[in-house]
Amino acid sequence: MTLLEAVTRILRQNAILRGDTDAPSSFSDTNHQASMQLAIVAVQDEMAALTADKLLPYEKTSATITLATSTRTYALESDFVNFYGYPHFYDETGNRVIPEYPGGQVQLQLVDYRYLTAEGAPNWWYWEPGTSKKVGFYQVPTPEYNGRTLKYHYEKEIVLDEASDTMPFHNTTEANTFCQMAGRRFKFMYEDVDNKADIQGILDNDVSYKNARGTLVRLLRGSNASGYYAHSYR
Repeated sequence: MTLLEAVTRILRQNAILRGDTDAPSSFSDTNHQASMQLAIVAVQDEMAALTADKLLPYEKTSATITLATSTRTYALESDFVNFYGYPHFYDETGNRVIPEYPGGQVQLQLVDYRYLTAEGAPNWWYWEPGTSKKVGFYQVPTPEYNGRTLKYHYEKEIVLDEASDTMPFHNTTEANTFCQMAGRRFKFMYEDVDNKADIQGILDNDVSYKNARGTLVRLLRGSNASGYYAHSYR
């Protein structure tokens, strides 16, 4: 399912498009232009929520960084959102994991006031504040580690802007269920566009939205939920 197909489905769900109305062929179509733009926003908002909950199957990917002598900080991929699972770098040459420094850079400042220049084995990483996702290593790599590759797994950004962009789902059932969720968001955005209502507050109490989201979560996880809600005593 493409973004255009998802938007079309949402408009049909909300009776913006009826049975005898032609589906839009692009986002530049003049018919229902405002409604389409609102539906795109609804899709993007719901997609952001799923990304934050680490539920999208298209999210996981991997990348590498290459250490350089006396270089402390390194940029992560431009589409980086979060580390996948346990946040770490894997040094294949040394067959070791480099974990995050407990307490981050703030704690490191207290432990070693020379952390910006102290060179040695890069045994820890920490977030480096800035305008992009960047990490620093403690200790700063020595010539021994120059050129060494570190691998990391991460959740990438899902960008949905163009009509042809693919919805990040494995099958039509998941995509259709997502459209149910986004369709409910669109409904309240469309109806309350002038009143600036608390859309999320409305959705949190909307039975149809909650049912659709619960169904989608179960579909995305691909396994049955536990039937137990407390400890079992034998």
